[in-house]
Order: sequence, then C-alpha cells, then structure tokens
Amino acid sequence: MSVGLPATKQEIDSRAGDIARAFQRTFADVVTLQSYLAATPDGDLVAQGYTANEVAVLKTAFNDLTQLGTIWTGSAALAQAKDFRTFVRQLWGVGAF
Repeated sequence: MSVGLPATKQEIDSRAGDIARAFQRTFADVVTLQSYLAATPDGDLVAQGYTANEVAVLKTAFNDLTQLGTIWTGSAALAQAKDFRTFVRQLWGVGAF
C-alpha cells in the first residue's frame, strides 16, 4: 500500500498533457514579448521606470528564451552547450531557482 495519492495512468496523462500545452503557450508568449522588446527603444523602457541595467537583463533574457524557442522548434541548433538560465533566473523572483 502506498502513502499519498496514487499515480494513475489518467493522472500521468493529464499532467503530461498540461505540461506540454504549457510549453507550447509559453514559447508563443516568449515570441510575443520578444517582438515587443525588440521594437521598443531602451530609453522608452527606462522612461517606464527600468534602469538601463534592468533593460539589458530583460532584453538579454528574452533573446535567450527566443533562441531556446528556435531550438525547441528545430529551427536552430547550438554549436556548444549553453545555460539558458543565466539571465532568465534574474526574472524568476523569490522561490524559483
């Protein structure tokens, strides 16, 4: 007898499907925000209250996420390993490591 909730086929299928859909939505959201950030001058973001360094981190993080998205879709490949979390982790906030 197990302790806690049993892992059923239905639960595993549901969780796997939810995660796959979340990835799909997230990559679409990355493209949307990346398009906005690429078209927005740094000075406009600074005028909204970001520091120049924060703008650089934000834009670099979304450049990295966009690159990861192109790898995800098979549109690109990396010549060498890359930790895509380097700048993105600065956006995660408390509790996400």
